[in-house]
Amino acid sequence: MTVSLQQNLPNFQLEKTSDTITSKSGLSIFYEAAMALGVGASIKSNLSQPGSNRGFKPAEYIMPLALMLCGGGKEMEDIREIKIDKGLRQLCGFKNVPSADAVGQWIRKDGNLEGMRKVNEDFIKQVITRSGKDNFTVDTDATFIETEKECAEMTYKGFTAFSSLLSFIADIDLCVCDDYRNGAKHAGAGIEEQIIYTHQLLKSLGKNFKYFRSDSAAYKANVFNFCEDRKIIFTIAADQDKAVKEAIRAIPETAWKKLKDENGHDTGRQYAETVHSMNKTKKAFTLIVQRWANCQPDLFEQNAWRHYIIATNDYKKSSPEIICFHNNRGNSENYNKEVKIGFGMEYAPSRILKANGVYFRLGMLAYNLTIAVKRLFLGDGWIKKTIATLRWQMIFVAGKVVKHGRQLYLKIAEEYFDLYFEIRRKIALVAQT
Repeated sequence: MTVSLQQNLPNFQLEKTSDTITSKSGLSIFYEAAMALGVGASIKSNLSQPGSNRGFKPAEYIMPLALMLCGGGKEMEDIREIKIDKGLRQLCGFKNVPSADAVGQWIRKDGNLEGMRKVNEDFIKQVITRSGKDNFTVDTDATFIETEKECAEMTYKGFTAFSSLLSFIADIDLCVCDDYRNGAKHAGAGIEEQIIYTHQLLKSLGKNFKYFRSDSAAYKANVFNFCEDRKIIFTIAADQDKAVKEAIRAIPETAWKKLKDENGHDTGRQYAETVHSMNKTKKAFTLIVQRWANCQPDLFEQNAWRHYIIATNDYKKSSPEIICFHNNRGNSENYNKEVKIGFGMEYAPSRILKANGVYFRLGMLAYNLTIAVKRLFLGDGWIKKTIATLRWQMIFVAGKVVKHGRQLYLKIAEEYFDLYFEIRRKIALVAQT
């Protein structure tokens, strides 16, 4: 059957085909990368298998879902796009793909939250080790996931939401920790645990946790002490509490200097330094105070200046250098945006918090898998590209899947052949080591 359209519309005809094709050839690359980096073996080791041969194995849930999220799926129902893509299923060896209802039951299963944490940890170790980098900078930030689910709680911003506390290694854009919780939980809760976990993880790999950056949620004596004891250099936005305000007022006017950017241009701000301590900190630290004219003074507190304060134990860099370094933690907002919008983690599929946590960790596996593909197999020119760009430039590539002489072939347009060939060559090398 053919259908043709007239009246100044594009002149082509639509026909059915019985050929095995896929419109998402690039997702097979992501699957191969995951297997080469040990995801399949980790899933088998860390998640319980079904009680009968008829049940879906954990990998039959996790890998199609991870590819779905890499491919742009926004809800669990989008798993059907993997199910109906016969070509992709053949390339990845997916004999069975679960329904959305089956996925919903699986994410509620006891033990899967911890199992997914271990799978992500194993994968993270592989990427860190193969990155060839060291002396890492870690950024921690919390983000809200607005929802009307019954189990969600009211945030301080006045809407119901879940929240996720995430820690990223800024040098390689990798997420090393995720904590999915209710929106009413304080943003600073769990930060110490994530710092400790990251330090132990990097130490186990022979890597150095050198810098820690955070907003004021990490402005805690325990965080400062941990960093001091491990010689981690921190830059943390300070709470403007009574003691800090008094310290600012004690700075003489002659101490304030013009703040210039990296190119020597005046930023319109001034800066000064002072020494400060908290009741439970073991050592004093430096407060780098920035101020600028307050164009909208508060009705009850008429301040001529607005302030932003960075607490740090970095005694080698100049204050402008520290300010510039700390400002780069703004990338954590881009990470959160990529996770929530790029990988669909604004979506909460369940009314059960723990089940949403499992689904979120699937999303973080998909995110980290994308980072691995870009850094280990695509190369420098691809590192800054978002998942949306990757979908446009190398994932959504049509291919014909042919089986001939017991060998499976993927036929793609000539323009993509060299790219795919080189990626698969690098994946094969990794799989051998």
